[in-house]
Amino acid sequence: MQKDENFKLLKKKEIYEFLEGSGPALVTHNGVEYGLPYYTASELGDICVSFGVTYPLGGSRWSYVEALLDFAIRNDRCDEVLRYLFNEERFENLRDISDMKEVEAVYQQIVTEAINYINQSIRMSRHELIIADGHFFVVPTGTTPIIETPKFNAVSIPYVQGLRERSRDDLLVGNYDSVITKSRTMMEEILVKILEDNHTKDIARGDLIKQYNQVKSIYGMQQTKEYDARVNNLLNGLERIVQSIAEMRNANSDAHGVGSRRINIYECEARLIMNSAITFCEYIVSVHDRLSPPHP
Repeated sequence: MQKDENFKLLKKKEIYEFLEGSGPALVTHNGVEYGLPYYTASELGDICVSFGVTYPLGGSRWSYVEALLDFAIRNDRCDEVLRYLFNEERFENLRDISDMKEVEAVYQQIVTEAINYINQSIRMSRHELIIADGHFFVVPTGTTPIIETPKFNAVSIPYVQGLRERSRDDLLVGNYDSVITKSRTMMEEILVKILEDNHTKDIARGDLIKQYNQVKSIYGMQQTKEYDARVNNLLNGLERIVQSIAEMRNANSDAHGVGSRRINIYECEARLIMNSAITFCEYIVSVHDRLSPPHP
């Protein structure tokens, strides 16, 4: 049996209409009602094309979602489709909320209420839609899927190089902001782990640039006149990678309502950011391995 067989329970017109944005408001924040993003027929057609779906020209908006879900079920890609539709970057309707903590809170409430709405529609099947470890499943009510997640040593070259695999789905569906987030998160994971290994006090959590400065101080990586100019240029390049990705993350993938500060990210830039993060982290891990004492 196909692993997405249970997603056939979602094949209902009311669910199609809900997912294309015609459903009810789910959350009220500061007197404003919010629900799932509303998609035009053209936008739904573009989503279908991005997944390689032949969609019904001139059909109702919900019929695009029907075609998309049918395709996803046949090709075991339902989780991928739902992750795309529920990704925070799709929620343009939250851009009028200026505070990022409020944006995140409202977004999470919408997702929770949306799952509840869908589950009300399929409740007689004794199955439910759930999110586990960031992925979507339709399972018998009250059960939890078994997810085998490999354990990685954050301060290791294989873990760093694994960013390409972890970003594969995001690149495939055009979720380029998520690639930025993953790149930045990996850089912080590695810097923080190195600082923890060196028993650093007052780690600057959440501040990538300060974390890097703390690591540089530990390993003597600051640019000095005693270094060859080429070495200083390389260290300056690392500094620019950290600063650029930190600024890109703050001004783009984390931001809502930032107006002209927000820029469009294309696949080529997303891959450049991903590969730059990998290059940076490989170097930092190599320095850590070379200068840190071996574990007993």
